[in-house]
Amino acid sequence: MTLSTNASAIPNPATDFEWSVENDAVTLDKFLPENTTSVVVPAEIDGRPVVKIGVRAFKSQTSLTQVVLPTTLREIGDSAFSGCEALSQIVWSQALEQIGNRAFAGCSALTQIALPDGVKSIGETAFSRCAALTQVVLPPSVAAIADGAFSRCDSLTQIDLPASLEELAETAFFSCRSLTALRVAPQNPSFRDFEGVLLSSDGKTLLRCPEGKTGEFVVPKSVKTIGDEAFFRCSRLTQIVLPDGLEKIGDAAFSQCSALTQLEIPSKVKKLGVDAFLGCSSLTQLVIPSKIKAIPDRAFYRCSSLERIELPESVEKIGRHAFGGCLSLTQLELPPNVKSLGDRAFTGCQALRRVAFPERIDKIPEYAFFHCADLAEIVFSPNVKEIKIGAFYGCLSLSQLELPKGLTKIGEVAFDDCSSLSQVVFPDGLEKICNWAFGSDAALQEITLPDSVKWFGRRPFPRSTTCRACPEVARKFANAQKPDWWEEMEAKAKTATPEN
Repeated sequence: MTLSTNASAIPNPATDFEWSVENDAVTLDKFLPENTTSVVVPAEIDGRPVVKIGVRAFKSQTSLTQVVLPTTLREIGDSAFSGCEALSQIVWSQALEQIGNRAFAGCSALTQIALPDGVKSIGETAFSRCAALTQVVLPPSVAAIADGAFSRCDSLTQIDLPASLEELAETAFFSCRSLTALRVAPQNPSFRDFEGVLLSSDGKTLLRCPEGKTGEFVVPKSVKTIGDEAFFRCSRLTQIVLPDGLEKIGDAAFSQCSALTQLEIPSKVKKLGVDAFLGCSSLTQLVIPSKIKAIPDRAFYRCSSLERIELPESVEKIGRHAFGGCLSLTQLELPPNVKSLGDRAFTGCQALRRVAFPERIDKIPEYAFFHCADLAEIVFSPNVKEIKIGAFYGCLSLSQLELPKGLTKIGEVAFDDCSSLSQVVFPDGLEKICNWAFGSDAALQEITLPDSVKWFGRRPFPRSTTCRACPEVARKFANAQKPDWWEEMEAKAKTATPEN
């Protein structure tokens, strides 16, 4: 059977569908014709009711503009209509209960949907990338909306959530850039809203602020926790006022709030989440309250306008990338109780001029101050035993260096590309200097090494550097300075025969 491309048509099950039977009911597995614009899905095949549209059954039918679903249909499977970019009209089955993952993803011509009463769950990314969708009516039967269900629906401005809703994924409305309000039916036992912002039913947790919200937002006094990703990508909010009773800020809570210029963290806050302020590129300064013990991974990563941050004495740990990419940070005092720095904690803090390490720190982690171009002064704790790989790589303004008394190892490329470095004081007790520790660009003309040095990596210093040391250390140093091809040449010489 050849379907008309300009009129609605009832397909011939014998030729137009692949289908299967389970429990005496039919699943439509694949719609075979191409270039069809309108389809009326049959209510039965071979005397059995059609209850499900199968996985990818109509996927990427790019000419399809209309579909009429039968009254017998209970489920729409994963990716059933995904990529049907011309689909603009759907006549729903009143028996429908479940919409699968990606079911209508990329149906960019859909402008409005009104789901029938009876639908209980909407799957992951079910209507993702439906960019023209301006209106969604959810029935009073919906209990669960999964991750990304309406993500990247750029034209949505408001969603009304029914009283039946029990589960709403954090990313259900991810990247809906025009969405300004999430409204909740008053009878809902799980959620409530405040000025279009989603809260838990008791008002103690702020769950989600829609990304399209603008200007200033005052968080209600009842809130104790800012949930994970609560203000994620709210890039049009310029100010957020937090309540005095706030105790916790979740993971990525304010991540990518790029217009946020100021924020006062209340004194009762005890915990910051991972990525809490990642990408808050307009934030200029912050005071961390005295109950915070840890600055987690990427907490202030890429806060490129942050000039100053005050850390309290309570802080004991600074995580990986915690202040990475804070290009404007000029001043930072590490509190005396800090005992742990994460890898790349201050990578790319180009304006940072000075760092002093508290006594509890015993190692400088990998790439901790990588490309901190203005860093000119380093004050080490005497307890630092190891400087790891690339810890101060690219610190172009560093000219003098007094290494700590307890230091035993300098890692690979630890001070590579420190082109202004002309003077280094090495401590007694130093044992190991790894490959290219001071690279090839440093201005080191002469060094004095202690007798304790037991091992050198390849070319730990520039070729032009003269080493003053005891004969044994000098011999090791000389061997370390051999060019890359030296070992290969020596190996060939040892195995050479008259024939080669």
